[in-house]
Amino acid sequence: MTVNTVKFFAVGAAAMLSACVSYEPEESIVGDYLSARMAARANDAGSAADAYGDAFSVVPASVDILRDAFFYSLVAGDIDEAMGYAAQLSKREDAGDDGLSVLALAARAIKQGDYAGVEKLLDDHTIAGYLTPTANIIRAWAIDGRKGPEAALASLRETAGNEYKGFYPIHQALLSDKAGDIEEARSAYQMSVMANGGAVEVASYGAFLERQKEESEAREFYGLLADKPGFARIPAEAGIARLDEGRAAPSVTSQTPAIGAAKAYFSLANGVLQQTVNQRVAAEEAGFRVPNANYNMPLAMTQLALYLDPGFDDARRLAGSIFNVYGKNENAIAVLSKIAPSSPYYAQSQIDIAGALNALERNEEAISVLKDVARRSGSTDARLALAGMYSSEERHEEAVATLTGLIAESENSPSTEDWRNYLARAASLLLLDEWPRAEADLKKAVELAPEEPAALNYLGYSWVERGENLEEAFTLIEKAVSLQPDSGAIIDSLGWAHYQQGNYQEAVNNLEHAASLEPGDPTVVDHLGDVYWRLGRKIEAQYQWRHVLELDPNDKLKAAVEEKLQHGLDDGDGSANDH
Repeated sequence: MTVNTVKFFAVGAAAMLSACVSYEPEESIVGDYLSARMAARANDAGSAADAYGDAFSVVPASVDILRDAFFYSLVAGDIDEAMGYAAQLSKREDAGDDGLSVLALAARAIKQGDYAGVEKLLDDHTIAGYLTPTANIIRAWAIDGRKGPEAALASLRETAGNEYKGFYPIHQALLSDKAGDIEEARSAYQMSVMANGGAVEVASYGAFLERQKEESEAREFYGLLADKPGFARIPAEAGIARLDEGRAAPSVTSQTPAIGAAKAYFSLANGVLQQTVNQRVAAEEAGFRVPNANYNMPLAMTQLALYLDPGFDDARRLAGSIFNVYGKNENAIAVLSKIAPSSPYYAQSQIDIAGALNALERNEEAISVLKDVARRSGSTDARLALAGMYSSEERHEEAVATLTGLIAESENSPSTEDWRNYLARAASLLLLDEWPRAEADLKKAVELAPEEPAALNYLGYSWVERGENLEEAFTLIEKAVSLQPDSGAIIDSLGWAHYQQGNYQEAVNNLEHAASLEPGDPTVVDHLGDVYWRLGRKIEAQYQWRHVLELDPNDKLKAAVEEKLQHGLDDGDGSANDH
């Protein structure tokens, strides 16, 4: 949402000169505007909304500020405020709106049961192309509320095109299911899982199979996902538990127009989020400097989904995750705390809350949260997070004990995902100077995940550090590089392996590349300093070592670097630091 500065001041001046309009000094208006811009850049949606609102109250002629006040109110979750601004935008001929405000007003209408009002809003306003599929799905759910699922399906068929991609099938499936057309529903559910395969699609198709009394098919479907990473695993695990306990699946009649529309907003949020993440990854891989993450549009759509369906815990999880990414940890805690212990998403919400508490340096509270959820749910993820928290607090004995309990549960029949548990335990064992046990865990991690770069790199690097099995270590690290060629940490390992063998010219090429990819990693920077020293580039070496001290290294690395800054590296010295 960009404000045209020249237009802003022109409109602001006209408004202030008009009769019967009270106004604050110009400095205050400019201050509100600049405060709003700064808050928006810092991803502080609440402060941005307040500041834009203050500016708009002084210059109500500015449609640019009105749009921003609406958007940031929506992002912040202040729905009532956002709806007020959206209503004003919908009445202005100069709104220049892409239709987002109309979609917000449609959400309010559908929540109020004004289904005819939804259709009128969508008919009377222009909707931008990227929002059109969502608008058409919302229209269908409004028609479902007014005329039933058959009429809603007819509307979807009229408007469905290539632009629907992953959005359309889940809504076709739910409406067909409501209409009693089981075979069309089955086909659409399957298509939705193939096209998108998110938690909503997995939960919906699995519940359909359960309702059709196809228990073996449901178990097979859930089983395919229960051991895989990603959030689709959560409803899969919940489905298995429901089958084990003999509980009924949710009824399709619970898919009200409001809940169906909530899924449409959430689909858009996920689509935009994935596109944004992909663009950031592509830019980073191309070597461009990537600005701070901006997930405001997905967050705005997620807020509308929660407005329509406050029990939509997958949406609540996403909102909390975005707030945590933004560093708005208190907001994340507030959103995530509304997920009930009975929810399949409870364990994940508590893990995210613990992460927020840790970011706020409330570490003991974070550990308490993780211990409690691990006790309540037995969640593997919660116990792994707890071990990680212990490790970050240098409580490595407790980390090892936690991971040992986790590993024991699947030791006789470990899954491929269990490599993470062995790798995490090895990391703590190394810091406890228990190399034989750590080496055994690292080998087990590689055995379970022979194509996992992190496992390959950790074992290879550990051998290099100890001067053991160097030929095999090189093989492991080079394979890790081939699997993840843009990882600064792995390329650093390759460079350090060459360094340990005295191949300094080969090492410096790798280590400079690694430092360009990971300029904030103190270990990588330290390694670069070491190889510069070996090549006789001592001023550059000292520069890199001083830079290490600016990067908040651990105590062991800090002491080693301070020693090198005083005395340099003697012949044959290595660098005793962690990777």
